[in-house]
Amino acid sequence: MGQLLNEPIRTEHDTAGRLTAYEWRGARYAVAKVLKTYAAPPHGTVYRVRVTGADGVAVVELGRDADNWRLRHVFPA
Repeated sequence: MGQLLNEPIRTEHDTAGRLTAYEWRGARYAVAKVLKTYAAPPHGTVYRVRVTGADGVAVVELGRDADNWRLRHVFPA
């Protein structure tokens, strides 16, 4: 089961605008692959991605509303 967080994050993007990494609670997580993207009105867009960080690999859901990003869920990979 995933852990619901809904906490703000700082994201990084490449020159084409693709999500490449994010920072959460002082740690950086690299986005290895975007697994799924879907609209979630009224919460904007949700990105399910596989990430790697100091704690290993995980699948997370990131929510985007305009330029505001939030870490919504963390699922063990």
